[in-house]
Amino acid sequence: MEVRVPPFRDAAGPALRSLAAYDREDVELVYERDDVSTKDRVVDDIHEELILNDIGIGRLEQLFRVAKWHCTMHRFEHAICIHHATGDYKGILVSVDTDAGVDLEAVAKACDHV
Repeated sequence: MEVRVPPFRDAAGPALRSLAAYDREDVELVYERDDVSTKDRVVDDIHEELILNDIGIGRLEQLFRVAKWHCTMHRFEHAICIHHATGDYKGILVSVDTDAGVDLEAVAKACDHV
């Protein structure tokens, strides 16, 4: 999967922390801001969690009954992470700085175009 950084940089500006693409087998860190450091083990653990989340997407759609699921957001003290599936067991994970005033809808729409 080819993921380009510019649409995400346009949406998040300097608050863009990282951008990763994954499929069932692997995860690729497409972009990581210089002041953000992620260890390979952590990336592997996050990849495993994303795959597990993908398993439950159909169930979420059934429970909420508001059409197709697009993404899930997790807000932490220093980062907001948006998980967006682009197919069966593949997708992207975008993180931006918390409290940076980022238009999260714009980031989600950038995900829609991957």
